[in-house]
Parts: sequence; structure tokens; C-alpha cells
Amino acid sequence: FLIKEKTNCEALFIVKEGQLEVYRTAASGEKVTLGMISSGEYVGETTLFKGGLNTSNVVALTPVTCVRLTKAAIDNQLKTVPSWLIALTRGLIERLHNANDIMRRNGIVDTTLSGKVKAVGDKFKKNEGDIIVPPLSSKKKTAS
Repeated sequence: FLIKEKTNCEALFIVKEGQLEVYRTAASGEKVTLGMISSGEYVGETTLFKGGLNTSNVVALTPVTCVRLTKAAIDNQLKTVPSWLIALTRGLIERLHNANDIMRRNGIVDTTLSGKVKAVGDKFKKNEGDIIVPPLSSKKKTAS
């Protein structure tokens, strides 16, 4: 997991290489695929700008290399940006978030997306002897 739903937003991730799956867990417990994130794209921006808890899960489908921009670093940079631009960005993110929610509530889904996610996952299934890279963690490990 790069991001887990119902957790605090800690960072925005820019994908340098690899593919991620974005999904939400429905009230029924069913996994609802929302999208795929590939090289050159980013994830985590909605919660970063809206505040609150992460609304979806983001997991690696393939080995992934990301640039992690912490919320504190982004907030620091935003101090130099005109307030109208921040308001515009937040407004656009809010509109997109609302449109996505309306589509989900009305059962509008990309039926090809689950197939794409499965195809990528099948291609990169772990085989015996594979090296498994642990997920990124914001906590530093200390020697015992």
C-alpha cells in the first residue's frame, strides 16, 4: 500500500516508474477499482488539498519508484503562491471529487478498468524467488 483509505494524508506521490491501482472499499466490502496511475502521473492530491482522510487505497501493481512530497513541504511551497491560485486549484479538485462521487452513486463505472488492472497484476505476479520490495513507510525503523 502506498496510501490506505481512512488514514491521514501524509504526502503526494509522483510515479517515476511502475503502475498503481486506485480502489475504494464499498460498504458491502467489495473492492471498487477507481483508476490506474502510471509513470509521470501523481496520486494523493485530492486529500492533500481538500483535507481530511484518504478516500481510497493505492497499491503497487508492478515495482514502483516514486517521488514523495510531504504535506509539510507542499504547504511550505504554497505560502509563495497567490491565494487566488490556491482557491482555484481547491475548487477544481472539489468539482472533480463531486463529479466522481455522483458517477459512483449512479453506478457509472469503467468496465474495462478492472480488466486492465488484472492484466497488469497477472503480468507481474510474484513467483517463487522474486525479490519483494517492502512498501514505503513514513516511520523510520530503529535498531533494537
